[in-house]
Amino acid sequence: MPSPSTIPACDFVPVILGGDIGAYALGREFHEAYGCTSICLVKQPIGAILHSSIFRHVPLDSLEPDEVIATVERIHEEDPARTILFLTNSEACIPAVLAVRDALPYVRTPTPSRDVIDQVSHKDRFAELCREHGLDAPASETVRLAGADAIAPCELPFPVVAKPAFSPEYAGYMSRGFKKVYFVERQAQLDELWHDLRAAGFAGTFIVQELIGGDDTYMDSVTLYIDSNGRPTLFGGANVLLEDHAPSMLGNPVAMITTSMPEVWQRCAEMLCAVGYRGYANFDVKRDPKTGRMLFLEVNPRIGRNSYYVCAAGVNPMRACVEDLVRGRALDPMRAENEILYTLVPLRLLRHYVRDKQLRARMERLVREGKVFDPQRYDKDRSIRRVADVLLTEWNQVRKFKRYYPEPTNTSF
Repeated sequence: MPSPSTIPACDFVPVILGGDIGAYALGREFHEAYGCTSICLVKQPIGAILHSSIFRHVPLDSLEPDEVIATVERIHEEDPARTILFLTNSEACIPAVLAVRDALPYVRTPTPSRDVIDQVSHKDRFAELCREHGLDAPASETVRLAGADAIAPCELPFPVVAKPAFSPEYAGYMSRGFKKVYFVERQAQLDELWHDLRAAGFAGTFIVQELIGGDDTYMDSVTLYIDSNGRPTLFGGANVLLEDHAPSMLGNPVAMITTSMPEVWQRCAEMLCAVGYRGYANFDVKRDPKTGRMLFLEVNPRIGRNSYYVCAAGVNPMRACVEDLVRGRALDPMRAENEILYTLVPLRLLRHYVRDKQLRARMERLVREGKVFDPQRYDKDRSIRRVADVLLTEWNQVRKFKRYYPEPTNTSF
């Protein structure tokens, strides 16, 4: 494990809260762009980080703000001359990131302010914001679970999708067996869900949405960065091929083909700028196979766990925040427009799920051209132990799909 003295000279220290594949991607991006080692704060990182030469792991017992603040303070004391650039790509970590930024003046983070997060991250408010800016969103109902009053029956036609309105307040319930997203076919199932959530002590808000048909390949991902002056300086987009189907990870892409989508980029940026957004944003968009409508499902106030697709498509996304927040430089807009295949799963697994002939042909062409990228496979970080960890991770992906989503369906549920 690298010690502080082995971290390459740089004018900032990247500190990443979280230790999954997405966190590894951030560390790789920093290493590719600036040659620096990242510090990973997490209780137990995946092996690909624990045995990595581009990371230093500093353990946490919890995500309680006081503990995270104290840990970042100790890191700063090791090298007080350098700015700490603190970021995450996990919803559950955002409250701790905001607490650190409020408490420590030497910390910079590409995370929006609390009031902006309240406007865009609550899914009910996000739908209203979309309508105000001419973006289409699914028909939805808001269900408040606080109190003991009876909850009215759903007025949307079944089947529907139910999910928490604000992910950070729900994160702890997923470790107790609750799902990230629910596919609900009848009212009795919905009533049972409300009962179970209340019994578990959840008093937040859920959103019930119309089910938009189409499998995972009808999903798109959009990544943006809005700089300190309110200028969009990073644009990335991808057509999803396959999403994770484990209950706590449902909806996270595991394979994508990058795609230039200038009109969508512009519309998303205009909406964010209108509310004073600053930092990274990651949109989930679904195309309705019946009507062709593009429906904006949510925006995450962070860079996505699959951020490396932007890097592989020609633009290292860490440059946006480093040059803005650390060096105060205004960058010209950067657009990730190279077409590549990004995948966290083996190609044989991917071929089983991609049924659209045109999409399959694009995928196979990129394979033949050698344009396949997995953020875990980094030639400058290739110890035998790391390679074994990556292979184990890929085997685990196969195991999860066999258990939770053995065959593709027309709705991805």
